[in-house]
Amino acid sequence: MTTNQTPPAAPASHDSRQATPSNEPLDAIVVGLGAMGACALAELARRGKRVLGVDRFAPPHDLGSSHGGSRVIRLSYFEHPDYVPLLRRAYEGFDRLGKDAGETLRFETGLVMGGPTGNKVAAGMLRSAAAHDLAVDAIDGGQLMKRHPQFRVPADWELVCEARGGFVRPEATIRTALAAARAAGARIELNAPIDAWRADEAGVWIRTIRGAFSAKSLVLSAGAWMPALVGDRIEGLRPTRETIAWIDDAGDPSWQMGQMPVWLFDRGGKPEIYGVPAFPSMGEPRGMKVGLHCRGPEVEPEESQELPDGAIVAETLSATRERVPSAAGRACTHAKNCLYTMSADNHFVVGLHPDHANVAVACGFSGHGFKFAPVIGEALADLAIDRTTKLPIGFLSPTRYGA
Repeated sequence: MTTNQTPPAAPASHDSRQATPSNEPLDAIVVGLGAMGACALAELARRGKRVLGVDRFAPPHDLGSSHGGSRVIRLSYFEHPDYVPLLRRAYEGFDRLGKDAGETLRFETGLVMGGPTGNKVAAGMLRSAAAHDLAVDAIDGGQLMKRHPQFRVPADWELVCEARGGFVRPEATIRTALAAARAAGARIELNAPIDAWRADEAGVWIRTIRGAFSAKSLVLSAGAWMPALVGDRIEGLRPTRETIAWIDDAGDPSWQMGQMPVWLFDRGGKPEIYGVPAFPSMGEPRGMKVGLHCRGPEVEPEESQELPDGAIVAETLSATRERVPSAAGRACTHAKNCLYTMSADNHFVVGLHPDHANVAVACGFSGHGFKFAPVIGEALADLAIDRTTKLPIGFLSPTRYGA
C-alpha cells in the first residue's frame, strides 16, 4: 500500500542527539511522536530494538493532540469497563517513566463527575467500579457543595468521586519518553513529514522529506494525520478542532490543586464541561483549565493552527461560571486549539493494520486517550516485535467494524 499527502513547509533540521546511524537493518519505524508514538519508541528502544522515530514537527508541540499542560486521568472509566485494566497499567507506566526521569508526571487531585438523575457518566463510573473493585464514592449535588463549596449544582444531581483521579502532564510525558528513547539508542528524525509508505512480507518502507527508510515493522501513530495514512481501511476517523481555555485563578486557594478536584459535569445533551484545578505552571498557561468535551467542528489537521474560536471560548466560560460561580468576572488568560481524532464509535483503534501483519496502528483516541499513553506504547511495541500482545486490547481492534 502507498499513500500520499502534501507535507507542510518545515525546517530541514533533525535531532542532533540521535544515535549514530549504522548499516544494520532497523527493527521498527514509529511514525508520529505524540503521546502514543513517543511511548512506543521508548518501549522499543528499552527492549534493545533498533528503532527510528519520525515526526512532521518537533514534539512536544501544540499543533496536534498532546499538549495543554494537563490531561485528566481516572480509573472508574464510564466509557467501558474493559478500559480499567489498561488504566491500571498506564498508572504504573506514568509513575515508572517519571521516576526514571526524576520528574512527577501524574498527580492525584481527586475527581468528581456526573449530572442529573440517570446521567450516563455516573452510571458508567459505578459500573466500572463494581466490575473492577475500585474505590469510589457516590454522592448527590448537596454533598458535593458541602465538600467543595466552589461548585454550584442542583442538590439532587448524581455524582461519583474518585480519590485516585487527577491529571497527567502531556508535554512533560512526551519530552521524558523521547529522552528515554534517545538514551536507549533510538534514532529520531524531526520536522520530517511522511508522504508515502509501503509494507509487504519483506518489510516496510517510508518516504519523508529527509529521505527514505526501511525496517522490519512499522508503527503508525500520527494522530489527526492518520486518515491520510490509512485511508478507508480504518473507517470513520474524523479530526475535530477543540478549544481549551484558562481562567485566571486570581490567587484563589479554592481553585488550587489540593482543594479543587478535577471535575466534569453533564449539560443536558450538550457537550460536557470539564475543568482541571490551577497548579504551579511549570511553563504551562496559568489558572484553571476548562473545556467543552467534543464541542469543536470537523477540520483538516492543518486547521488546528487557526485562532481559537471566540464563540466556543465564550460558551466555555459561560458554562464554567454556571457551575463555578467564582469564575464570574475573572479573565480568560489563554485559549488554545487541540486536535481530537474521533473514531466511528468513540473508542480507540489499536492493533494490527487490516492488510499488513507488520504494521501496527494507534488512532481514533476520541479526546480521551492521552491517559493511556504508556500502556498503548507497550502494546504497540509488542505488536511491532511479536505481532501480538498479551495486553487486553482486543475490544479496540481495527477490524471490529468488519474490515
